[in-house]
Amino acid sequence: MRPYCLSLLFFFFLLAFSCETAVLDPWPPALGDLVQGIQTHFVPDRRVNRLDVDGAIMEDGKLYLWGETTLPEAKDSLLRALASVDYQIVDSIKVLPAVELGDATYALSRHSVANLRSERGHSQELATQVLLGTPLRVLKQEEEWFFVQCPDGYLAWLHGGELVRMTFAELAAWKAADRVIFKVESGYSYQTAATDSRRIGDLVKGGILERKGTEGNFTKVLYPDGREAYVPSETLEGFGQWLDSQHLSFSETQKIAKAQLGKPYFWGGTSPKAMDCSGFTKTVYWQQGFIIPRDASQQVHAGAPVDYDENLKGLQAGDLLFFGRYREDGTEKITHVGIYLGDGAFIHSGSDNGANAIQQLFPDRAGYAPHRRESLLRARRLGPETTNVQRVATHPWYW
Repeated sequence: MRPYCLSLLFFFFLLAFSCETAVLDPWPPALGDLVQGIQTHFVPDRRVNRLDVDGAIMEDGKLYLWGETTLPEAKDSLLRALASVDYQIVDSIKVLPAVELGDATYALSRHSVANLRSERGHSQELATQVLLGTPLRVLKQEEEWFFVQCPDGYLAWLHGGELVRMTFAELAAWKAADRVIFKVESGYSYQTAATDSRRIGDLVKGGILERKGTEGNFTKVLYPDGREAYVPSETLEGFGQWLDSQHLSFSETQKIAKAQLGKPYFWGGTSPKAMDCSGFTKTVYWQQGFIIPRDASQQVHAGAPVDYDENLKGLQAGDLLFFGRYREDGTEKITHVGIYLGDGAFIHSGSDNGANAIQQLFPDRAGYAPHRRESLLRARRLGPETTNVQRVATHPWYW
């Protein structure tokens, strides 16, 4: 049941007893089909957008609509489509961000790695992760949890202790600040310009901080939540300088991918600490200054399709390989992704391996993974100008 359903049930309970009317259930199938058609058109993937609408026709001849959407144009289209029905429309569909948030509809992640959940609650499924300094769009709040959108469009719930809310103007000030990016695999920030002082926080590659000055071999930094700390200067690079130096190349893709070898598989992981299969590929591309979709079943729609034969001729090193199975209706179900290294080898984060590893698709080679060869379905080639691949440098939340 959606989070707002209980309150809506209470709404109709009051309505029934206060207005001397009753809900006619169900509403006409034609209307339900119309709503479902618009939902499918505007929101083919609920992981990145929402149009959650329910309704009921009352005996007073009114059609009550309620729900929420991330797309104002979807709501407008729905209301236009319903304009010809023989009922008076009572619109209670909320457009996110919720007005209750006020102007603070953006945020920055305040920890090295923040955990986002599919539903509210620390015990809920881990959906994705974001790194320190990742800008977010805040859509609504329920108790201490915030429904947010990540730079890749992914929607999930983040606990209030993991973020710092801000207005558009405050985000603009952050973008204009002297920012630095942490460029080594892992490390710490310190209370003073000395590694034997108290640790303020841990850091992973890709985290973003503000630079406030230097002291000896250390850089004074500012966290999104106002904490001040010192980080060894050799582990940092100016964010703008880093963006200018980034470009896609197989040599860099391979270098970054192999740096993840041995790290543990972690469902929902999207950070250099631990990762799932698509979190692995996202990390590899993020560290080259590019944002790609979150899940394997979304990444299969990024880039350009690659044709290959039984001998894998047609593949190039650096291509994304997608694995899965066919459903009973003949459609594909993509369940896994890895990066092709050439000559039958690919690198990936697989739960069956326990850690990131290199395996083979040719049966006469060491490390052959027969179940991967049997489940190989597609390949895609990503480039700076291909579909669903975006430069960090051109993303409006970053720059």
